[in-house]
Amino acid sequence: MIQLKKSSVRLFPIALLLVMTNTGCTLSQMVKQAKKQEITVQPNPLTTRGEEVVFEMKATLPKKMLKDGYRYKIDVQYEADGQKPEHVGALNFDIGEYLYDNGKPTMTKEFSFPYAPQKNKGRLLVQGTAIDKRKRDRVKYTDEEQVAVGLLTTPLLMVRSNEFGYIPDNYKATAEGPGKLPFYFDENQSTIQSYRGHYLDVLDQYAMDTVKHQTIVITGSQAPHEKGTDLAQKRARSLADYYQRKVSALDYSGKKINVEVKTSPFSWGALQEKVQKSALPKAHKQEVMTILQSSGTDRQKTQSLQQSQAFDYMQQYIYPTMRYALVEIDYNRQRKSDYELYLLAQRIAEETASADVLTEEELHYAATLTPLLAERRKLYEAAVKTTDKWPAYYNLGVVYTEMARKDYRPSAKEALLDKAIHNLNFAGFRQPTAQVNYALASAYHLRGNREKALQTYDYAIKLGGPEELLYRIFTDKAAVEIEMGLYDAAIRSLTYAGDSYQTNMNLGLSYLLKENYEGAIRYYEKALELKPEDALAHYSLAIVGAREQNEGRLHLHLRRAIRQDRSFMEKAFEDLEFRAYHGKPEFRQALLR
Repeated sequence: MIQLKKSSVRLFPIALLLVMTNTGCTLSQMVKQAKKQEITVQPNPLTTRGEEVVFEMKATLPKKMLKDGYRYKIDVQYEADGQKPEHVGALNFDIGEYLYDNGKPTMTKEFSFPYAPQKNKGRLLVQGTAIDKRKRDRVKYTDEEQVAVGLLTTPLLMVRSNEFGYIPDNYKATAEGPGKLPFYFDENQSTIQSYRGHYLDVLDQYAMDTVKHQTIVITGSQAPHEKGTDLAQKRARSLADYYQRKVSALDYSGKKINVEVKTSPFSWGALQEKVQKSALPKAHKQEVMTILQSSGTDRQKTQSLQQSQAFDYMQQYIYPTMRYALVEIDYNRQRKSDYELYLLAQRIAEETASADVLTEEELHYAATLTPLLAERRKLYEAAVKTTDKWPAYYNLGVVYTEMARKDYRPSAKEALLDKAIHNLNFAGFRQPTAQVNYALASAYHLRGNREKALQTYDYAIKLGGPEELLYRIFTDKAAVEIEMGLYDAAIRSLTYAGDSYQTNMNLGLSYLLKENYEGAIRYYEKALELKPEDALAHYSLAIVGAREQNEGRLHLHLRRAIRQDRSFMEKAFEDLEFRAYHGKPEFRQALLR
């Protein structure tokens, strides 16, 4: 027994040497066989898709290359000129990860990496690695192999808008004009309710004002389903009586008061407009519109509306806005100077003054008085804290978006857009309109979250809105679809986007990317009719000429593009669309003109 153990000890180094030699030989054989591997890349050259470069790689290994106890992988990296190679991913030929095609191990996988202009010149490299599973430090590498060169950036030649601004501020015009105090009433009631807003206290202040005279107009209204035809008149009269009593009790100046009581005649057209701008589903809107446009009597229409699927929504969100009386006084007593408003707003933002020192409208207006985005952000943040209403969230989202557009640091830009999205989401919950959701979709779009942007653009369109706004939504929705490679979907969206420069440019690009060059030429030429001598349109037509091998079109439009914008000279020289023409004198002449 002892001698056998001694023999085993003497034989162990020999066995180990044989194993190591066998391992080395196997790894070397695998690397040698890997020279016959077949790798294809689609598209080739690589092509941008929005802010990413997306491609598919297929690798086929020789038969019997893979061995038990060993594994093989192919690392993929992109090397831009003058930069450190960027690791993109790997094809791991592990059990269950690959298939056999004609007896050969085969893998197909999609890869992507972020796009940046400095990556336009570069090459896609692969390198294989054979690994001993038992001793992972035993590896051998294949030589690096170039499988694609450069980036094709034609899909980036779209025209985007994503322009959305602050809620239009009419505070100053309103403040300097007549004072307007709306009062809302419970259903079928004309009694003034003190809990319906803070305007009753303001009305009392008008009653105490020491002025020579006041002209007051009170207009009453009612919803269509309310009982009685004189309810609007009663509401206006109740406010007129209330004001006269207050003046008798509080005024010592003997001012002359002229009070006029009116009613706003009910209009089915006004109700139609409110329904169209509501968040009702399309089917419910259509049902209501059919009722309102019918030839029935007012009573029949009212009864039909009560039986409709939309009635609960209308009763909760639409009818209450029609049960009001508006008091208009010939001056606005609450107007503060811009300087006073700005100082008070700053004190609210710094929490050294109560939020009650300014109304919601005054605080929003104060934010418009500073051009500094950092200060504006603080004021809108104060508005969010003090009001918790959608305009504050919306405008704060706009501020963060503007800050992101001006920040060149990628991580800071993303953080600012995340804050913009957060606030615009809150605005959208409180005010589900096309305008708010277009802003939210645009923020997602700028952030690079294309799936969420597309979903939100669709939602904004369903909410409905002014024609001009819907055109903008459809054009930017199409831009997302182009970035995602959904060219047919983009063309469908653009059919609802009007006949603008942006619409025609993006239609031209969609057809160009679908290799429908006749369609691309038609829409690029329409864009030039709207914006003559546009450099981008001419450059795009030069690309069409290059793809069609129409040198006349290429040279004509490239010259015109460079004449309008010299930056297209360098772009054309680096653009892979024109690589087949680099050695031709006509191409060089087009660049120089």
